[in-house]
Amino acid sequence: MKKTALFLVSLLMMLGSAEAQNGTSGGRFEWVRGYAPGNLAGIVGAVTDSVGNLYILGSFNFESQWENGELIMPITPHNGAQNGYNTLIAKISPEGEMVWKKVIHGNACPSQPHDIKPLGDTAFACLVTMPLAAKGYGYLYYLDTLVEATPTSWPDYPMSAEGFYNQCLALITFDFEGNVLEHHFLQLSYMDHNGEDIYYVNPPQSWGNVFLSTQVPLFPSFAIDSESHVYLIRTILDNTTDGSYSGGDYYLYDGDITAVKFWCDRRMVGVVPADSTLYGSPQILKFAPHFDTLLENRNVFLKQSSPSVNRTHIRMDRTGNLYVIGLLEGNDSSCLVVDSIRNMYIERSCANDQKGYLIKFDSLLTAKSIVTLNDSIIPSDKIHSRTMFKDITFDYDSNLMFLCASTGRGAFHDTLSFYSILTYQGSPLVRLKNDAFMMSFQMNDSAQLHSYGRVPSMMHSSIRLSSVYEHDNIVCQNNRTIIQAIGIGGFRFPNQVVNFPRWSDRGLGFVVFDYQGNVIEGHSYSAISPDNEPGPMVIKDSILYLINQLSSDATFGDIHVPSRGDYFACIAKYVDTAFMTPYVRRVTEDTTIRVEVVQEEWTRVLYPNPTSGRVTVVMNGRPLRELYVAGMDGIAKPLPFSAIGDGRYAADLTDRPDGAYVLVMISDDKHAYRSNVILQR
Repeated sequence: MKKTALFLVSLLMMLGSAEAQNGTSGGRFEWVRGYAPGNLAGIVGAVTDSVGNLYILGSFNFESQWENGELIMPITPHNGAQNGYNTLIAKISPEGEMVWKKVIHGNACPSQPHDIKPLGDTAFACLVTMPLAAKGYGYLYYLDTLVEATPTSWPDYPMSAEGFYNQCLALITFDFEGNVLEHHFLQLSYMDHNGEDIYYVNPPQSWGNVFLSTQVPLFPSFAIDSESHVYLIRTILDNTTDGSYSGGDYYLYDGDITAVKFWCDRRMVGVVPADSTLYGSPQILKFAPHFDTLLENRNVFLKQSSPSVNRTHIRMDRTGNLYVIGLLEGNDSSCLVVDSIRNMYIERSCANDQKGYLIKFDSLLTAKSIVTLNDSIIPSDKIHSRTMFKDITFDYDSNLMFLCASTGRGAFHDTLSFYSILTYQGSPLVRLKNDAFMMSFQMNDSAQLHSYGRVPSMMHSSIRLSSVYEHDNIVCQNNRTIIQAIGIGGFRFPNQVVNFPRWSDRGLGFVVFDYQGNVIEGHSYSAISPDNEPGPMVIKDSILYLINQLSSDATFGDIHVPSRGDYFACIAKYVDTAFMTPYVRRVTEDTTIRVEVVQEEWTRVLYPNPTSGRVTVVMNGRPLRELYVAGMDGIAKPLPFSAIGDGRYAADLTDRPDGAYVLVMISDDKHAYRSNVILQR
């Protein structure tokens, strides 16, 4: 069976052709703000409003201070406080000032931020794992309000609980002034093989009380549609303990329980039979508005073998389709079934196969399409991959979705004898060396690959994306796609070249592509440290907010940021009026392209072949937009052509010497195709 061919053209603009219309001049950094110190200081996501205010969700510790010296949490913690993860929700003005902030902190368990999403033009929602105000123990700062429990009573809060060390998953909705519009607190509990609720007993030397055994959804992400339905994804790693703390564990896949109960605000909203769960699989849950009822649930993978799924997250387009992104770490070489009726599955080649995937679902949680990505080390007797999609964004004018992807090759693999082959949908795509990628796909059920672009670097293109942040890593606007990445050895951009002193040095920067995967421009932050991490981004009109976690000095344009001696949660505002207008690539006779071809696809006719000079191309109903000719070195230049009717086009090769050539045809739907031709007089 003939596989779909992928013929991609990466147009590389020459250094001298960079000009104002592509954004390489006129852009500037206006300010850099943030908070420090502490290795727990980090911002996991952000959104903006219509006037450019920034709303951030992050973590901090007790010592963390804003730029002006103000403590993030000025309230003195109680005795026994844990300086672990604490959650910060804050509004930052376009001038870089903190307008308001809210914190969540408890002494029993850490608070961990997960995800933030805009809700129209008036509000936003945050997803946070947080402690519960527990009867007889502990306290909780909930959005700067102290919720304190006594040994005999606890406040009438929806997130109050009897159990010790109890946590919940909180979905909190704010208006832009920081007022809580709505909040809900989600937990899980279990029923045993007798149909009874599973409880645990605190150690007798403490309280000796019996409490319902509860869990928090792990590795969560969420989306909310236009009708206020809430979609939550979690990874099924449930376990619970029966009896004392030294008792045995019960796991879902062992069949020791019969059902999982979902609780919201201490009210049961749904039950899922245990036989419909699969340990290690992501599970999508669809709730009615306000978490009133669990309407649907869907395991992403159906086959009864552990998929070993790493952190998975979910995105939604404006039509209500869901996109699940994750990484599979295989323990066997089986196929993971996604939809047995539609014969949709993901194949794992061997035990250590690690594969990135994107699965599209409709609002009824029916799988519509699958995209997979992995790579293999060459030479090797088996596949070894850690390639994954990191995030996704959408452009509705072009009907394209854009993903950023990273590979797992380390710098020590970057020798002439060690390289990888990136594999898309099971077919080899391109040879690489630890690259970071931008890839675009059609926003339809076929999800056909449209283009890709690689981040250039000085050390065999050894660039990767963040290993910490998995949300908001890519943004797009007006024929520009932007990602942040870590470069090894330096960066090579059309508008600047940066060399680092040693091959092991890792620096931060951002890269701008056009929608065909060509690098328009890039900027290095002159931040060199193995601990620096690129973070989320937000774009609004001419403003690009770039968020990073820094552990070294950095320079953003003319703004120098000294090291805080620890991690610095950094927000940089970059402004470029060119972002407001569509980027148009200028093609001249001096423009060169590199042609990377994998295999044949799509029947078309080119004749005569061999030819003495003139050739006719028949496009089979796909209008020809651009035509290039490349020699065997892979370097191509534009080839003039003319339409001669009935979908036929004429081109002339007589000014070239005899030999083998490749014609690259870009159709009107922006896809590139290749045909070999022999010039022989």
